[in-house]
This record gives sequence, C-alpha cells and structure tokens, in this order.
Amino acid sequence: MNKIYTEKNIIFIGFMGSGKTTIGRKLAFILKRKFIDMDMQIQDFYHMSINDMFKEYGEEFFREQESSLCQNLGKAYKKIIATGGGVVKKPENIENLKKNGIVIYLKSTPESIYENTKFDKNRPLLNVENRLEEIEKLLSEREQLYEDNADLVVDVSERNIDKCVQNVIDAITEYLNDDEEGRIQGKKVRIINGPNINFTGLRERGIYGNLNYSQIMDKAKEKAIELGYDIEIFQSNHEGEIIDYIQKCYYEKVDGVVINPGAFTHYSYAIRDAIASVSQIPFIEVHMSNIHKREEFRHTSVTAPVCAGQLCGFGSLGYELGLIALNTLMV
Repeated sequence: MNKIYTEKNIIFIGFMGSGKTTIGRKLAFILKRKFIDMDMQIQDFYHMSINDMFKEYGEEFFREQESSLCQNLGKAYKKIIATGGGVVKKPENIENLKKNGIVIYLKSTPESIYENTKFDKNRPLLNVENRLEEIEKLLSEREQLYEDNADLVVDVSERNIDKCVQNVIDAITEYLNDDEEGRIQGKKVRIINGPNINFTGLRERGIYGNLNYSQIMDKAKEKAIELGYDIEIFQSNHEGEIIDYIQKCYYEKVDGVVINPGAFTHYSYAIRDAIASVSQIPFIEVHMSNIHKREEFRHTSVTAPVCAGQLCGFGSLGYELGLIALNTLMV
C-alpha cells in the first residue's frame, strides 16, 4: 500500500465511535503519514474537552472552529484525517476537505457504535439516558449526508480493526487504479533540484531568501496539487543521481519536469544530454536568482537549450510559475 501514489489526504467521515481515529492511526502508521484527529486538534488548541466546550460556548462555536480547521486542511497533503461526526452538517466543510482529499465514509451499525462508545463520557450529543436510541436517531439523520459526501464507503461494523484497515486499503487501491474517470491520477510532474538547493535558507540569504528548502517545496507542492498534478520532488548533490532520475522519468512516463540544476546548469553536458534524450518530456529550467545579473560564469546555461523554457529571478515563486507553464506544454 505504501507504494500507491496519491499526494491527496485520506479523510474519514462517519458517525462518532465508528472507528475513524483508531483506523486512521493504524493506516497512518502503515503509510508513514501524519495522522490528524480534528476533534483532538480543537481540544488541544482550547485546552478543554469537547464536552466542556459545548457546555461553555455551545455547539455552534465548536462547529465554527471545525469549519476553520477544514479550510486549513484543504491546503494540506499526504495526511490521514479523522473528522468529527458532525463535519458533514456544513457543506463547505466537505468542499474544503475535498480540495485535496479522498473522503471515506466508515459505515457502521448503531449496535456497533454503541459498543464502541458506551463508556465514553466525552460525547456531549450522546450523554442521554438511552444512548442506543439516540445513536439510532442521529445516525438516521446523518447517514444520507455521509453517503452523499463520500468518495468511498467502507463497512466497519465488524469491529475487527485489522480487517477494517485492510478493507480501507483495498478500497483506496481500487479507487486509485480506476483510470476510467481519472479522478485522482493527474499529469505526472516532477521537480528536480541539483546541488546545494537543499541548503536554501542557510546559504547566501541575500540572494536566495530566508525560506528554507522544505518551505519552498511545500509551496510548490501546494501549487502542484491545486493544478491537479501527481507530484514528486527529488534533490541530489550528485550529477549521476540526477541523470538516473531523469532517465527514471522516461520509464515512469512522466508528463513534465521543473528542474533547477544548480551549479550543474553551467557545465554539466551530461545532464544536458540526459534531458535531450527524453525530448518528449517538456522541461522548464528554474533559478531563484537572476543568473544573468550575477557572476559571468553563471550567464551560460548548457541545459537551457534543451528545455522548453527558462525562468529566473522570481525567487521561490519560480517553481510555481514553472508548474503553471508546464500546464500549457503537457499533452
């Protein structure tokens, strides 16, 4: 499963106590992704339980914080997210989460939910005399919303966590392999960075700025996701590794590449020849500084003539502009 591509978040919706957190944590471990429990994040931020938040501020206040968090998570990538049971009550929540997410409804029976929650006192909507009856009532009100807003529905009534996680994995695998609608797999785009780019933020800040490498690449990833790309980023300080990766792009049928060869720009005929050998893939050469205003040796690019174009002098924005440019070049 950890070889399956998607930069998208995997988002679990469903009734409280359906296993969103338990299944989400286990899936995050398998995929080596960060797990986010929305309810827990809100509780941690306000240093109070949801139960106390409902009592002190009311449900509407909680829903506002939930909506704000959904908006922020719509900009995230490669996260496993467990939502609160009522997240579907506001259409804009799902709209934001789906900007970069596969939404999975973990469907369960009232009886199974009751067994999962019968000793849990931090469920303000279930703190009633007949909990099972209240679960049945609320579930009947929300079930259609869960189903209407989900990309996938996975039955987790069995309460066998390992089996439920495997069912989720199988459902995601089938979904991602469904090329007919192309719902997830966009154009395959790669960003290749050469030597010392990983030291951005540490080296020559007057030229390259204060943002570090991770921050710059995070912004580039956000733009790639916005454009619907299947994005992967590679960086190496070694010429041969960059050549190997360019050749890998050919075998993986990559659609376009943004490349910042670093100092190799000015003398690596080997990288130039590697790019030329995969001429069916459009390359955009990017430099954060304006190389034509710097030292004379930087004025020459041996790689630019075999690229579709060159962008320089726009700082970290150059990567985003390069991704946009590729959108007009890829077939």
